[in-house]
Amino acid sequence: MKEENFVYVKLEYEEALQSKRDILESQANLLRITQMIRRYKLLRMEELKIKEKLQKKIKELVANIKKIKTGLPALKVPQIKKKDEEREFIKKIKEKRVDEYDDSLEFQLQEIQEKLKSIGG
Repeated sequence: MKEENFVYVKLEYEEALQSKRDILESQANLLRITQMIRRYKLLRMEELKIKEKLQKKIKELVANIKKIKTGLPALKVPQIKKKDEEREFIKKIKEKRVDEYDDSLEFQLQEIQEKLKSIGG
């Protein structure tokens, strides 16, 4: 067997106490992170279930719309007017998506600020 050489370091009482505090704080932070990860996993699973339900509802809606369209008589709309209406519709959808995205970012920023306040004080 090899002969082991140990190196000893002398710590002052305050240094040792501070080291213990740091270790305990690190452990507490790791536990908090573990809790956050578990909560995230639960929320993510919930989100996926909701998305799946939404997708089923959308498929049902599309099927119902197709049924309704087959029952209604077709309108004859000039091509020029049709294209203009489509452009306006697409433009409105894009504007709405941008607004929703901005609101989402503001909400997320607000949540982060609240979390920082709760951690800080």
